[in-house]
Amino acid sequence: MGASPADIYGIVLNVAILLVFFRFLMQLAMVSPYNPVVLSTVKATRIVDIFSRIFPALGKGRVNTAALVLVVVLYLLKIFGTMYLQGAIPNSPVHLIILTFVTMIQDLIRFCRYLIFATIILSWVVMFTQSRSPYIEVIQELAEPLLAPFRRIMPNMGMIDLSPILAFLALWIAEILMNKVAEILLIGL
Repeated sequence: MGASPADIYGIVLNVAILLVFFRFLMQLAMVSPYNPVVLSTVKATRIVDIFSRIFPALGKGRVNTAALVLVVVLYLLKIFGTMYLQGAIPNSPVHLIILTFVTMIQDLIRFCRYLIFATIILSWVVMFTQSRSPYIEVIQELAEPLLAPFRRIMPNMGMIDLSPILAFLALWIAEILMNKVAEILLIGL
């Protein structure tokens, strides 16, 4: 049994969303632009450069509004297209927009959890192998803005870093709250 058109459509748009979102995060976290991973991501997302003529970067060039707008548009296309291919039409444009933003926030929380988990695993890899690749550097630099506030809260414990545990806890609470909000909003529509 093969994949349905809705599944294939969702996979293609998920890849596009992930690439554009990575570009947004790399610029936000100020990852080194000379890293090969960053260079290949920028090449794969040239369409963001076209959008940046309309939507300029904010926050001293750190907030790429063109990438953010493109992510929102891709999410809208993904949700509407998937619903259409499955035979379900949204009740109203407001319902579609709310569903889009709720899905984006839930996916962002999930992505942050995966990023922190990857950082934990890769820190062990670096410790045992004493080698760093461009991929490891990008993941660690992307996770640093997430973990930095928790490192300021936690006392210095030497080699033991408990900030990922606090970050996981905060993301878990945010996910529970977001699921409740989504439930309330979607039932009300």
